[in-house]
Amino acid sequence: MNLDVEDLLGVNHKLIMDPVHGGIPLLRHEVAIVDHPVFQRLRYICQNDILSLVFPGATHSRFLHSIGAMHVGGRMFMALVENSLKRRARARLQGIPTNTLEAISYFHRIVRAACLLHDSGHCSFSHQFSRTPAIKALLQQDDRFEQLWQDVGYQDIYAQAPEELEHEHYSIRVAYQILNDIELKNFQLCASDVLGLMETTNIKPSARFERHAQALWPLIQAEQNLDTPAPADIAAKLQRVLSGIISGEVDADRADYMLRDGFHSSVTIGGFNLDHLLSNLHLGWCPQTG
Repeated sequence: MNLDVEDLLGVNHKLIMDPVHGGIPLLRHEVAIVDHPVFQRLRYICQNDILSLVFPGATHSRFLHSIGAMHVGGRMFMALVENSLKRRARARLQGIPTNTLEAISYFHRIVRAACLLHDSGHCSFSHQFSRTPAIKALLQQDDRFEQLWQDVGYQDIYAQAPEELEHEHYSIRVAYQILNDIELKNFQLCASDVLGLMETTNIKPSARFERHAQALWPLIQAEQNLDTPAPADIAAKLQRVLSGIISGEVDADRADYMLRDGFHSSVTIGGFNLDHLLSNLHLGWCPQTG
């Protein structure tokens, strides 16, 4: 069966039971990512550093948070699609082309993969360590970034080397390694499109991303301007929108850890209704402002 069709039909290859979100299905390439030894190390890294010393139940791991963020990120993207389809239905617009369905599947998968890998470079006590003077000085060494990418060209990922390394830079390096080790292209996905959605990178959308962005245009354009062609930079604009799902004002990372940390510590920290939030996410195009 075509992988695009499998994804849209909800065919999963593994089910992870999560105490916060319930059953979380994994697609074939997601299983390969999760099974990678470098990703498996997240099982042994506490999500909240030393919070369990105060709240004994808060022993959950970066591993489970990453899978939860993937699940929420996928739901966020599909909510954008669903609400666009509802908007079209209210305007009495019926049906979407097959290539639009393929585009939906492609973007759904790269958003989930980027969310899954967003914390893959974390070390133990990562946020606390980054504030430690000795560790901070180590990360600020002039050649640290070059050492991280030794024997691997990073020019297509970063316009220039950052002045100071953060855990996000390590996550990109880990994600790059994992995606290449599992040969993501065999799953009809471009590794650069996944990395391009992650924080700190500067990657241009691939030709496949460009093609699918054009195909997604019927769900983005305003119903009163159906004859408006897609803007020339539609792929770059869409990349910025999808990046916001991974790291933005309302992102999958924050949505998962607020629910998860509250659940495991038995403390409500800015509680919110995820279903209601998703029902109010919309993707659209403003001809006046672009």
